Amino acid sequence: MRVMKFLVPILLFLEAPLSAQTYFAMRAAFLERKGEVESMELVYAEESPLTTTYDFLLRSTSGDSISGRLRLPKGEGPFPAALLCVGIETGKEVIDMIEGQDSVALVAVNYPFEGALDFRGWSAWGTTFRLRSMAYRTVPLLLTCLDWMFERRTIDSRDVTVVSVSFGVFTGLPAAVIDQRVKQAVVVQAGGDLSGVIASNAERLDVPVPSWLAGWLGGAILAPFEPNKYVSYLMPRKLLMVCGKGDTMFPEESALSLYEEAREPKELIWHTSKHVMPGEKELIKELTNVVVGKLYGKN
Repeated sequence: MRVMKFLVPILLFLEAPLSAQTYFAMRAAFLERKGEVESMELVYAEESPLTTTYDFLLRSTSGDSISGRLRLPKGEGPFPAALLCVGIETGKEVIDMIEGQDSVALVAVNYPFEGALDFRGWSAWGTTFRLRSMAYRTVPLLLTCLDWMFERRTIDSRDVTVVSVSFGVFTGLPAAVIDQRVKQAVVVQAGGDLSGVIASNAERLDVPVPSWLAGWLGGAILAPFEPNKYVSYLMPRKLLMVCGKGDTMFPEESALSLYEEAREPKELIWHTSKHVMPGEKELIKELTNVVVGKLYGKN
C-alpha cells in the first residue's frame, strides 16, 4: 500500500499526456527546440596516413551544445558519412574502437547525461527521468549536428547514415526519421517496446516493484522516445538491424517488435552475441564489420 501511495501520483501525472505524444507532435516539439549551428570548434586529436581525428564542440543557437569526436578521411571527397549514436558510457570513444573504414567520415557524440547511470533499487526512477531529460536535449542537438554534416563539401549528402547502438536508439532513431535527408538508419543491439525492455530487466536490476509495473512506469516516462512510434515513418528509406540472440538488455522480442513496426525496405541480421559493453573492442569491431559490409559492400 505504501508503494502504491507513492506511485499513484506518478501514474496520474503520466497517463494524461501519453495520448498526445504522437510522432507528429514529438516531431514538431523537437523541431521547435532545435536551433541552428552557431559554432563548431574542432580540436586536433590525432591522424593516420588516411584519416584525421578531431574532438569537437558544437554550439547551437538554442543555447545548448554537444561534444563528440570526428574522424575525416584525407582528401577532397565527398565521402559517405555516419553519425554514431552509441551507448551513454561509450559516446565519442567509439571512434577509437573502429578500425579501418578509412573512406567513411565518422561522427560520434557524447550524451549530455547528468548523474550516475544507476538502475538499481529506487535509483532506477531518478535515472529514468534523467534519461528523459537528456533525450529531450539530445534529439534536437543531433538534428543540428546533421545540419553541420550536410553543409560539409567533404561529406556526400546523398550518403549520410545514422547508426544507433543500445540506448542510442531512443535518440538516434527519432533524429534519423525526422531528418529526411538521412539515407538510412541502422540499429545495433537495440529494439522497440521500451516497456517490455524495462520489465525484462527489472528483476535483474533489483527494481523494488513488480516487473510489469516497472515496465509500465518506465515506458510511460520514456514514451516520447519509444522507437516503435517513429520507425514506420522512416520509409521509403531503409532500416538495417543487427541484433544479438543472446542480448539480455534488449531481448529478442524487443528487436522483433521494432522490425515488425518498420516498413519495407528493412533487414534484420541476427548476431550470436551478448549485449555489447563499453571497452569490448573485439565485439565492437565484429559488429562494425557486419554493418559496414552491408552499407558499403566491404569489411
